[in-house]
Parts: sequence; structure tokens; C-alpha cells
Amino acid sequence: MTIDLTPFLGGHGPKYLSIARALAEAVRHGVLAPGMRLPTHRELAETLGVSVQTVSRAYEQAEKSGLVQARVGSGTWIRDAEGDSENEYLRAPAAVTDAAPIDLSIAHTVCPPSHHRRFRDALAELAKSAHADVIGACRPIAGLQHQRERANAWLKERLGVPGETDDRLLCNGAAHGLMLAIATVVQHGDIVLTETLTDHGLIALARTLGFQLHGVAIDEQGVIPEALEAAIVKFRPRAVCLTPTQLNPTGATMENARRDAVAEILLRHDVWLIEDDVHALLEPAGLIPLTARLPQQSFHVTSLTKSTVPGLRAGYLSVPRGQMHHTLPRLRATSWMATPLIFELADYWLASGMVDTLAHEQRQLLAERQSLAARKLAGHAIESRPSSLHVWLALPEPWRAEELQQQARQEGVAITTAQPFLVEQSAMPRRVRISLGAEPDLARLASGLDVLSQLLGEAPPPMLEIAY
Repeated sequence: MTIDLTPFLGGHGPKYLSIARALAEAVRHGVLAPGMRLPTHRELAETLGVSVQTVSRAYEQAEKSGLVQARVGSGTWIRDAEGDSENEYLRAPAAVTDAAPIDLSIAHTVCPPSHHRRFRDALAELAKSAHADVIGACRPIAGLQHQRERANAWLKERLGVPGETDDRLLCNGAAHGLMLAIATVVQHGDIVLTETLTDHGLIALARTLGFQLHGVAIDEQGVIPEALEAAIVKFRPRAVCLTPTQLNPTGATMENARRDAVAEILLRHDVWLIEDDVHALLEPAGLIPLTARLPQQSFHVTSLTKSTVPGLRAGYLSVPRGQMHHTLPRLRATSWMATPLIFELADYWLASGMVDTLAHEQRQLLAERQSLAARKLAGHAIESRPSSLHVWLALPEPWRAEELQQQARQEGVAITTAQPFLVEQSAMPRRVRISLGAEPDLARLASGLDVLSQLLGEAPPPMLEIAY
């Protein structure tokens, strides 16, 4: 194959380093994509007018930095960074100590000691009063009846999600619910539209289930209605998957007028909607879910994970009338049923009002951390919500996201670039996501933000090698 690296060549130093940097720039600008095979050493040497040895050294340098992978008998390939880039910040960290990296990379609710005490108290109470079916249930695939009834009342009264008990499924977290909803209406090869930047879990589902995911332009309120309609006309998608409240990673949140416009488009074009509403409790009441505007063609997914305690993977999937018999077999095939004990705890907390108490406290804790981030990063362009888990930080020139991520890592701070959230290969936004909830100690969070502020006030180190 032939590639044109000319626009990316330049700078001082040996030619092989210039070529290695040009390869990295070509990937960053979407000219070269992960999984793409590069020309042979001789072919690229002839194209660039350099020696084969120079290209060989350039490929070696690119391999050392993690950009490419040489496969015996197959050539040199741009490394498929899905696993590394997507999962790096998902890997379990070492035990938190003063010497451990400060984790500003993972989406995580604040979990103070009071939450742990409440959890233990609830388990003690359940040991005395838990429903007998919690350990005896075998066939209630959609969930235990009393748990579904409680969930139904809460979903209608607190979140405004239409439906009745028979329309609710209990699932092992929102990610599971999202998979069940998509698998119900989307077949292998179908097209699904979503935001240009979206949760990495949806991107992973596209690869796992084999559907085509295309991004739609967004602004500070999420997907742009005109862009959505144009994409529907162009791609004729089977479904549209949207996160109207606190989109990950940008935090974009639709006002009700925008939700009205989006729902009208979906209704007019008769396209399935799958609404990821996992952050609903992090916003004050008043935002009406998209599902309420088109209940006959919408799946609604939410959970308690992002608003109470991170280990409470109680997910709730609301299914439009007439689709339950399609969704239940997929629930049975993937987990038989959601774990009853988790939902007994969720049911207990819903009944006592503890879910609302924890959500209220979470909004207060995150507001405190958002205020801290705003002070520490004063003078820099950030997008956030008062009670969001993240800050979406724009980088000053000449910083690039990959450079800041690597330099911060060397300083003991973990952050995340846009790479895991990019739906399609394109130029990486010069932004990073800074998560505020994973570090329970405010002092450690402040120290991490201080490191980032100091780095942003300096120039990137020269010839910083970017790990892909």
C-alpha cells in the first residue's frame, strides 16, 4: 500500500525519528487507523526517498513506543489499541497508599466511610428480614415480583419513566441492560447511531454484537437535532442510542426543549431509541427522559451504580409494550436472572428512602469536588455539571491529550484521553477527562489537580514519545 506522510514530516533530528513522529501524527489525524498494515520497508523508503535502513529504524522506534506491531511473515501494522486504550483506566489499581498513583481516570462515585457503614447496617437488617425467594428463586427470569413492583413505582415517580411492572427487567447493571436492549432490536450488521463521543461500553458492544456504530455531532447539550436527522436520512439506522443526561465523557446534558426536538425526529422517522439514563439521579428532578416522549419505541436503561455506591450493580431496563417476549430470552441467555441479593438491598434502600438520601449526598459531594477542580484549574477551559463525575478539560497549546496523559502518569496522576470514547477514527480532541470521585481523600484529589495545573502551565517535554 501507499501512504502519504509528507504533511507530517519535519522538525529537527535524525530522519528515522522524523518518520516515526510522522506515523504517530498520521494516526492522531485519522490518516492511519488501528489495524492498518503499513507499506514494506522498501516501499516506504522509495516513497520517501530515504534508505531502507532509515525506514527500518523508524519502524523500530514506532514499535518501541507502542504505535506499531511487527508480525513475522505478515509485515508491520498499526497497533490495534482497543484493548490498551480502552481498558488501561479500567484495570484494577494497586491498594491505595500515599505512594499509589492518584486516580483521576475512572468514572466513580464518591464513597465515604458513611456509605460503608450504611451498607453494613443494611446487610445486617437483610440477614433478619430478606424475602425467602432471594435464595430460593429459580424461575423468575425478569426479577422477583416484589423487587420489580418497587422498582416500577420508583422509576415512574422519581425518574418519570412510563410503564408498568410487567415492562421492567432487573439486570446486572446498566451495561447489561444496554446490551439486552440493543440485542432485542438490532441484528448483526445493522447501523446504530450515537453521539460522536460516547461511553466506551457501547463501543465495546458494537464490536461484540457486530453492529455498525456511527457518531452524530454533539454540542454542550449532547446530540444536535439537525445532525441527528441528517444522519438518520443518510444511514437509515435500526436504532439510536443516546445519553441525554451527563454524557460520558463531556458531561453534556439536554434541556427539555432539546429533548422535545430529538424525540420529534425519532417519532417522525420511526427509529428505535435506547436511552442510557444512568446519571439521572445526579441531576435535580425536572429533566424528563426521552422515553417519556415516545414510550412505544424506547428502551430506558438506568442503575444505582453512579448515584449511590459503586458496587451496587442494580440495573433497571424498561421495555416498550410488546417487546418483552423478545428481551427475556436474551436475559436468560446472558445471566438467567439478575442477582436477587443485590436487588434485595436495592429494594430495601428504595423502600426506606435511602436511595434518594445517597443520591442527594452524592450530588453534594460531587459539587464540592467540582468547586475544588474549578479553583485548581482556574484559567483553563473546562466543561462540567455541578454534580458531574468528571471535568472535560480543554488543553492549551501546545499540549496534546496523549502528551499530558503520559506526563501526568510520570508524575503519579492517572487521567483519560478521548480515545476510549471515540466512535469513529478521527483526530483526537485536545481534551482530557478528569474524574473526581475515585479518590476518597480530598487532599489526594487536590494534589492530583495541582500536578495537572502545574503541567498545563509548562511546555510539553521535547520529543515526548507517546504510548499507544
